[in-house]
Amino acid sequence: MQSDILASSSGKRVITMVNLEHIATLKWTEVQAQKLIELRGQMPRRQLERITTQLGCKVAHQYIQQLEQPDYYADRLKSDTITVSIEVVMVLCKALGADISDFFDIATVAIKV
Repeated sequence: MQSDILASSSGKRVITMVNLEHIATLKWTEVQAQKLIELRGQMPRRQLERITTQLGCKVAHQYIQQLEQPDYYADRLKSDTITVSIEVVMVLCKALGADISDFFDIATVAIKV
């Protein structure tokens, strides 16, 4: 189901680009969960926890399990969805040698700073 906020009056999907420094949390769905499972491969969750700790943002192995089973945990929380902080997503990307585009559909634009 597409949100009214994401649809224009013409019925086309609207994509708005926002600098990641302004994003606090992202909606985490089964799509992102499957990508995390795929990227983690055979790496144990505890090893991924150690790597994220070394990178300065510990992601506990229990939380990694929650991220891999979002529907189950959303039901337990009596919520439609779960969200994850941008910091957690970015440290998981770094630990797994991935990019945020591996988890989310994004549009990128290079700007001069």
